[in-house]
Amino acid sequence: MSRCALSARATISLVLVGILVSGGAAAADATASGALNAEYLLNTSREASALDARLDLDVLIGPVTVGVAYRAYQLTDPGYNPAGVEVPEAEIKHRYAELAHGDLSVRAGHFLSTFGHGLTLRSYEDVDLEHDTHLDGLITEYILGPVSLTGLGGTVSERLSTVRFRDHTIRALRASVPVGDWVTVAGSAVERAQEDRLEEGEVPDEFARFEDSVLGLELESWAGPFTLAAEYATRDGENPVTEEGEVEGHAAYAAATLDVGPMTFFGEYKDYVDFGHYTVNPPTCVREHLWTLMNRATYQVDLDDEHGFLAEGSALVGDALYLVGGASEARTHDEDLAHWEIFGEAEQSFAGGAVLRAGASWSREYELGKFTEHRIGALDLDFGLPSGDIAELGVEGQSVEEPSGRVYEDYLASFTFYPGTDVTFSTVLETTTSDTEAKDVWLMVEIKKLFPDDVEAGLSFGTERGGKKCSGGVCYFAPEFEGVRLRLTKFF
Repeated sequence: MSRCALSARATISLVLVGILVSGGAAAADATASGALNAEYLLNTSREASALDARLDLDVLIGPVTVGVAYRAYQLTDPGYNPAGVEVPEAEIKHRYAELAHGDLSVRAGHFLSTFGHGLTLRSYEDVDLEHDTHLDGLITEYILGPVSLTGLGGTVSERLSTVRFRDHTIRALRASVPVGDWVTVAGSAVERAQEDRLEEGEVPDEFARFEDSVLGLELESWAGPFTLAAEYATRDGENPVTEEGEVEGHAAYAAATLDVGPMTFFGEYKDYVDFGHYTVNPPTCVREHLWTLMNRATYQVDLDDEHGFLAEGSALVGDALYLVGGASEARTHDEDLAHWEIFGEAEQSFAGGAVLRAGASWSREYELGKFTEHRIGALDLDFGLPSGDIAELGVEGQSVEEPSGRVYEDYLASFTFYPGTDVTFSTVLETTTSDTEAKDVWLMVEIKKLFPDDVEAGLSFGTERGGKKCSGGVCYFAPEFEGVRLRLTKFF
């Protein structure tokens, strides 16, 4: 019997147990909540379209919650695949049942879990980036006085190519306990097995299977204005088939915050050696910017050979000015530079409710002794109109120098208007001097309307530049778009 069949059977069993515990009256009082998100893309330049719809539904029956996520991704032309989904289809993406009783919770089916800062385990989903490491299995959480215990086991499949997959099996335990009034310690142990397989045929035994284990120790402390969080993990693995391919890695992370009146200082340190894995996602120690051009220049961390830091300070000057500034750096363990960035942000509030924000970033990313440099500046102004409505105006610009010595510039301007509380009108104009793009100007216009019963609809049309989008250390390259986009969101 397959692992999926076993997990589905466990899910159904947990639902039945919960209904028996809660009784028929609770079943009759079932309540439901969820969200529907749908997007239709008509790409006029490709003469193709894509429909991407997702329904997330949770039903509460006494102490039991049953959930399902259904996704339909359909294409009119397989050559136009904006989300990059390997096999477009309509399917139940996630399903689970959870029983909560006092200090005990048990969940069967798909689940997410993060141990500490994600060094030993982080399974999570970022819908916008098409990143999903939900585990399929069983997770139990129990609070025993001051001690928190978590035990889990599950599987997740990683697609390596159009014909090759990697199945991961995870078994893990974590315990957290306070020590006194100002320290908490936690420990975790994770056993992992990965097995490669092909759509057709078999992977040779010497490459098919790999097992490793991870041990982690966490510490959190706080004393007055000072807080400290630190985590260290070791990795040990060996191929059981060939007794070769041994891996010994480690990961270390520390973060500290100091609040001194109107000023706050924050620092992070990372050290990663042979620690990359599909189900871990340690901190990046890289500033995550909100502006579009800065986000595209976000550095991606190398979990197998990197150490570095992020340091920043913030201050409230008077009652209306807020300043942030800092720097980050990453190097290989041979002390070769991999990345550095210097950044600063300011926010000034004015009488009448206007707010002006400014940001700047200067960064370099190195590869084989050469670098790509980004110099970026941005301004954003929120202001009220004589009519009483609110508007936002933003401008961004960057200069890029590539390893070849080629230099080009990008510019972006945006305008957003809120005529009332339920309508939003926005437009984004972008241009570039790069000679490698098919076009050098993009313009996208969007209108969004909020209807009764938590229904939001959006219509956008025009052209939109593609580029890198990043979140939490995971990046995705969004394709260029030309045409019409319809979006619908409903919460219930």
